[in-house]
Amino acid sequence: MKSQSIPISKILKNYNLCEYCTGRLISKLVGKPSSKLLGKKYLINYGKLSNGKCFICKNIFENFGMMLSNIYEKSNNVDFKTFNLGIILKNSYLERDDYVKSKFKLKGIENIKFGISTEIAKKISRRKKSVRVVNEPELFIQVNFKDESCTIRTKPIFVYGRYNKKIRKLPQKQTSCKKCNGIGCHNCNFKGLETLESVESKISNFLIKKFDANQVKINWIGGEDQSSLVLGDGRPFFAKILNPKWRNKTLRKSLKLEGVSLSELKKIPIPPKGSISFKSKVSIIVDTEKPLSITQLKKLDVLKNSQILDNTKNKRNNQKQIYKISYKKLGRTSFLLDLLLDGGIPIKSFIQTSETNPNVSELLENQCKCKSLDFKNIII
Repeated sequence: MKSQSIPISKILKNYNLCEYCTGRLISKLVGKPSSKLLGKKYLINYGKLSNGKCFICKNIFENFGMMLSNIYEKSNNVDFKTFNLGIILKNSYLERDDYVKSKFKLKGIENIKFGISTEIAKKISRRKKSVRVVNEPELFIQVNFKDESCTIRTKPIFVYGRYNKKIRKLPQKQTSCKKCNGIGCHNCNFKGLETLESVESKISNFLIKKFDANQVKINWIGGEDQSSLVLGDGRPFFAKILNPKWRNKTLRKSLKLEGVSLSELKKIPIPPKGSISFKSKVSIIVDTEKPLSITQLKKLDVLKNSQILDNTKNKRNNQKQIYKISYKKLGRTSFLLDLLLDGGIPIKSFIQTSETNPNVSELLENQCKCKSLDFKNIII
């Protein structure tokens, strides 16, 4: 203890330090955990307990009140059991801390930034009955001592579901906000989307309201244009709900929105990575340029179990398969075509003359056009 008392006395003789910084700096010298009580004990022992400003922290530890009030207010309506926080501090604090540690050759000691973070975390933990964790916290708090501000963000919630679209002229996707390109700004109310009616807007608005979130990003399993219906079990999707305040809300398995119904809704830990293989059952009404006969339609039988090659730009050698095919003549220049095929085949290109090989127009030797296209089911 005598050998240890010499550097401690030198530190306290040369610099006015608070209880927190004293406890932190001498913790390794005395072999005890850093604490305010440890610092106070040694300041009393050496007659250095005073009300003067700490050389290193300028008494920042005694002035957390306003910052903590800000944190408590912003997190007041947020559901969380785990949290973490980051600290932004003026360089001068770290420089003074490093200077004292270097002068007295103090090694292996936590820096002042870590010390501030630890003290604030203790107070949040007690007040909010929560636990600080490093990995995947439900709430992250950024404390900025440069401008006396704090910001919070919450862990995203992931939702899986399916949707049925029962009205035409409703696009699947919403256009990204032109001002922010989908990031989120005041112009789009931080949703990242233009205020147009779509499947995306209906799902997003529901989830934003449900979880009091800022924004929703949706990963679709395939797509359709605005004139197509989505029937059967519906099209699967994964939604990432950004910055939700209410993460403990119960999610009903199914519900109806205007023109769109949702099913199989459930919260999931994390969506699958990479592309997801799926098959589509589609029903297409095809118009032809010239009259066609049943005999000519039978040429389409070769498509069963055939490979479809999409030779469009950036998709060369992208092979997909047709598994089932049936057809029915509707009129002199129209027919119904039902297919079970791999997802990702550009169906309209497959119908008309294009770089998709084979395609219906070339097989029938008759220019074809897709009049309507509905999805009877999507299978994953």
